[in-house]
Amino acid sequence: MNSIIFKKEIYTYFRNLNYIFLPLIFFFLVISIFPLVIGPNKSLIAKIIPGIIWITIIFTSLLSSSNFFKDDYNNGIIEMYLTSEKSIEFILFLKIIICWFFTIFPIIIFIPIVSIMFNISLHTLTTIFLTLLLGTPVLVSIGIFGSALTMGISKNNILGPIITVPFYIPVLIFSASAIESVSNGLPYDLQIYVLLSILLLILPTMPYLLKYTLRISINN
Repeated sequence: MNSIIFKKEIYTYFRNLNYIFLPLIFFFLVISIFPLVIGPNKSLIAKIIPGIIWITIIFTSLLSSSNFFKDDYNNGIIEMYLTSEKSIEFILFLKIIICWFFTIFPIIIFIPIVSIMFNISLHTLTTIFLTLLLGTPVLVSIGIFGSALTMGISKNNILGPIITVPFYIPVLIFSASAIESVSNGLPYDLQIYVLLSILLLILPTMPYLLKYTLRISINN
């Protein structure tokens, strides 16, 4: 059953390529707007672009996960998962990983292109890349949790982000701190270890939290 669900999730993204390309297009559109607003000050742009990247990633994650369970809820698949004898936790874990891989990971791959566009140093680029690899799975997990929490509400487009954005703040703080430290020539190991700890805490426990959240949403 797990292999069937895995193939179904993969097929869903390839059947509707908007799930893959819309976040990527949205990211580059937002990144491209900032230099037009700020002006030709290259030193200022190079200084603030890491923060812009992270803020844009947050909005992209919200865009990708806001209605994550909508189709499964409308088709009755959620009820089937909850009543199945198979482990729904593993199914939810697969859905989180696949969502991250197809919506956020393509953006991470294109970060070197952004570094060339805005003259980001190699050390800063490495830190941005590392913080994104550690932090974005957490963002996706929390975004999916917000989608599950508001799944039964008809108008949840605003409520979901309101609930989830405050939980993004620790990831954003430690990621920005790591990037600032490497820019100033300071060690940033502590921030990376904190991000890794958050990832190792959220990723394994989120499927269990999602299971009970979906059950409550279905019952209500």
